[in-house]
Amino acid sequence: MKHQTLIAEIHRLIARDEMPAALKILRGLLENTPQFNEILQQSGRLENIRRQMRIGIVSPADATLEQNRIRQSVLELLSEIEQQGAPPAAIGDLLAAVEQESARPELRAEFERAVSIVNSKNVVVGSNISAGGDVHIGDRTIHTESRISRRLRLFSLVFVPVLAGIGAFSWFQWKELQTPLVLKVRVENSTPNPELPEPEAQLMLTYGQKTETKTAVNGEALFEGIPANFQEERLRLQFSAEGFRPIDTTFSFDDELMVLAVWRNDDLATLSGIITDAASGQPLEGVSVSISCCQTLTGAAGQFTLQVPPEHQRLSQRLDIFKNGYEAKSVTTPVIPGETLRQGLARH
Repeated sequence: MKHQTLIAEIHRLIARDEMPAALKILRGLLENTPQFNEILQQSGRLENIRRQMRIGIVSPADATLEQNRIRQSVLELLSEIEQQGAPPAAIGDLLAAVEQESARPELRAEFERAVSIVNSKNVVVGSNISAGGDVHIGDRTIHTESRISRRLRLFSLVFVPVLAGIGAFSWFQWKELQTPLVLKVRVENSTPNPELPEPEAQLMLTYGQKTETKTAVNGEALFEGIPANFQEERLRLQFSAEGFRPIDTTFSFDDELMVLAVWRNDDLATLSGIITDAASGQPLEGVSVSISCCQTLTGAAGQFTLQVPPEHQRLSQRLDIFKNGYEAKSVTTPVIPGETLRQGLARH
């Protein structure tokens, strides 16, 4: 059978959507050729998509699209084969496949004539075979490949890119170890109060035997030049600011930005005092003492204590003091931690 007739038979099978039969003939035709692996891949793709259809994990539309892609790839491969010519060494193995796929007498006769031509001395005359290289038979050239050449090609296609990737990754890791770390610390006030100033934060960063101190500007401080080997170590950070609770913590360097939440202390949370009779100096019980948010009464010893929520804390507070039989009094006083306020009321 002429080469064109065999290609035509494969086209016929593809047109009838008999792709397995067409691929089977192609595998026999392309054995020991560079295209053999490609046709094996297409066969595997076809078997896989049909298996997925059987078990229902792919939609019919997707399966049809994939089979059309396989069909297009095979047709492109056939076009290459037509340009290159048939590989004679494979024709003898195709007889059984053609007999299974087609019962037409003219196809078998044509194939047998092709085999007899390949075996003819007229074809061998003027031919030469180079071990491990191309085989020249008459006016045909069959490209062969030795086992060593195949292994070298596999190495160049698979292992060389892998080794290159490993080398690039190792270089990147080494480069990172040579680059000093930079850490930005952002201080966030978790008890904001528009009547009080934001913290004037002092930050101390300790790594290894070294300690750096920075003053936060607009709530941020930048630590530069930290050796890269401390990326996997624990670092120590200390915070202090007037009116805020101190913080002493350790952390792992896993980001260039660290957000540090801070809270006000209780310096402005309590306002205490004693109310007395202005003339006698005796403590007054039941005196009403209030500020903008809170109110209380003095006890038997004239003492009072106001607990001020964070949002109402001030550096100074205005006290309104009242008791029946006495003149009401308003006074603005600074809030000093631990100090007891003393105020006297005059009788009417």
